[in-house]
This record gives sequence, structure tokens and C-alpha cells, in this order.
Amino acid sequence: MDSSLNKENQTNLKSQKKNNQNENEKQEDPLLAYINSNREISEEEIKSSPIVVMTEEGGKLLNGKEIKINAAGMIGGRGAKDGVSIFGKNNDNNNDFTPDFELNYDEKLNYPYIFAIYFQRETKNFFIRAYPSKGSDNRILFVKLARNYELPLKQKEIITAGNVIFQITPVEENKIEIANLSKKDSSNNLKQVFDPNENKEVTIGRDKNCNFAFPKDKSFSRHQTTFSYDDNSKEWTILDGMKDKGSTNGTWVFGTHSFQIKK
Repeated sequence: MDSSLNKENQTNLKSQKKNNQNENEKQEDPLLAYINSNREISEEEIKSSPIVVMTEEGGKLLNGKEIKINAAGMIGGRGAKDGVSIFGKNNDNNNDFTPDFELNYDEKLNYPYIFAIYFQRETKNFFIRAYPSKGSDNRILFVKLARNYELPLKQKEIITAGNVIFQITPVEENKIEIANLSKKDSSNNLKQVFDPNENKEVTIGRDKNCNFAFPKDKSFSRHQTTFSYDDNSKEWTILDGMKDKGSTNGTWVFGTHSFQIKK
């Protein structure tokens, strides 16, 4: 989770998030539907499924605690056995959730951390995403891409690389559009479209040869983020750093949808 967004980036992100909500306002949120289904995970499923262990590398959101989550939910949490573990702060009578774990963050934070980890019964996998809000636009989660975690680009994504927010959008003919939402000075245009017939690899970083180059910005690694196209799957993927080396500060993806938790 990332709390380092400056005011300009917060404003740009809030506007973009509102646009995304407008696009999807007629669709029922899959996580809310999952929670409202009131299905209970059986003891057999709990015993046959893996356990997620959550710790933090820095900060105090978890107060130094180690969180364990099984198929039913957080161990020591709500005890609902619905497969959903909710993390946030229940400090408002208008909240539409009860957290399994109350995170330690400043109540005045513009974008509070409210997220869920849930178990998918069919695949026995766990997923993380921002907890869906009802009419509110102030919930946020950025997920850091682990080393060599190639995220398939199946829909519009918002990422932070260095101190800049980018919007990555699949467009026609397997092309991708990359837009610099922060409008931070760079040696490139603020928006570019890349054709896999011409570029099967697109990069963001401090190196002058990157497609989006920020040579004077030390918040970027030489190769911060890589987008690669696969001819077989006809799909772009997002990778932190490059194949042989990750970036220093990481690549963070805005959690507007679910991300599978992998080893």
C-alpha cells in the first residue's frame, strides 16, 4: 500500500477514480455480491486450502502484527466464515462494513486504507482488492507488483511508477495507450499509443532510451516498469523493472479490481 501521493497526484487520481465509477455504476460489484451471498465456507474447504500470512515491510498499519487468513477468513476476525477478510477502520456510523482488523492510520487521511482479501472457492485462490464503497470516492488501495509478477493487461489500469501516475488502457488492434496523468515534465509526449507490430516492449524509467523517460527524476529506476506483448496470448503484461531486475521503489497498481495473491 502506498501513501506517498502528492496533492497534485491525489487530485488527478480522485478525478480518474470518479470517471471509472461512472463507467461501472450500473454493474453490481462482484465482491459486494460475494459478501451478500451469505455463503459459509465448510470445514473441509478450510482444511484443504492454503493459508495467507500477511505482514508489512514498513509502516504501522498492522501494528507489527502477523495476520493469518484461511479459506473462511481472517483467523481471529469477524468469524463469519464467508471467505472475506476486511481491513479498515470502523470509526464512522455510516460505514457499510465491519472490519476483521482495524488498521492503524490517521483518521484525517484523505484516502483511507480499506481493502479486502477473499477466497475463491472454485480455484482455491486468494484475491485482494479495494473494498467497494457505496457512493463514496475516498477509498484507495495500491497493490505493489512482486518481483517477476507479470500482470495481464485485460482492462484499464492506473499505476504509480516513480512519483508519477500513469493510466494504461488497452485499445483497438491489441494496442495500448499510456497516459501520464500527473503531467510531470518528461522528454516524451504525455500520451502515447503503442502498436505491438512495432513495439513488443515498452518501458518507463530514468534511462534516456525508455519510451517514457525521466532522466533527472531520482524517484525512477533506470528501468522502472516494463510492458510486454506476447504473440501467442495476444496480451500485454505489466512487470516491475525488467526481467533481470526489479525497480527500487516498485510499481504500484490501483486496486479497482481483484488481484490474485501468488507465492
